[in-house]
Amino acid sequence: MSPASELQPPAEGLLIRLARQARGLSPEAAAKLTPIQISGGRWRQIESGYERKSPPKRAFAPDLTLAHMAHTVGVTPERLAAAGRPEAAEVLQEILRSEAEPQAGASEALSSRELEVLAGIVASAADGFDMSPADLDAAFRRAQQLVQQRRRERAARDGGPAESPPHDRAS
Repeated sequence: MSPASELQPPAEGLLIRLARQARGLSPEAAAKLTPIQISGGRWRQIESGYERKSPPKRAFAPDLTLAHMAHTVGVTPERLAAAGRPEAAEVLQEILRSEAEPQAGASEALSSRELEVLAGIVASAADGFDMSPADLDAAFRRAQQLVQQRRRERAARDGGPAESPPHDRAS
């Protein structure tokens, strides 16, 4: 890379950084909330648009990675497309579509009473924290990831198939 102007963050990197900062997340915290494997360091590289090497090397996020990053910090497909990444925006749109659809083989939805009990437990746990709606959404996504991870680990240990929890039952 030659001139310093090439070291400017790309539009999608700026968008992701602003959305992450608006949620009060560090790159490491955002990376942990993302369902694909990405490190906080790689998150920073994608936001800045380059790897801090000598000489600096351009860092470019694949569409899938960028779509998951955008989803984690609440960027819409429209904003991602406007930032010059229409293919990543299409992947993000599919992520959102798949979340909205009930999963095949999902068990019956919680009864109203079960849902109220679960909501009460979550509200009680969150009550001690000063959480914005975005923080609560991020906590729910992370909880869902942990449930899926624990089910996979249990299935691997027990030798059976991992059950997928239904997605967004309360929506």
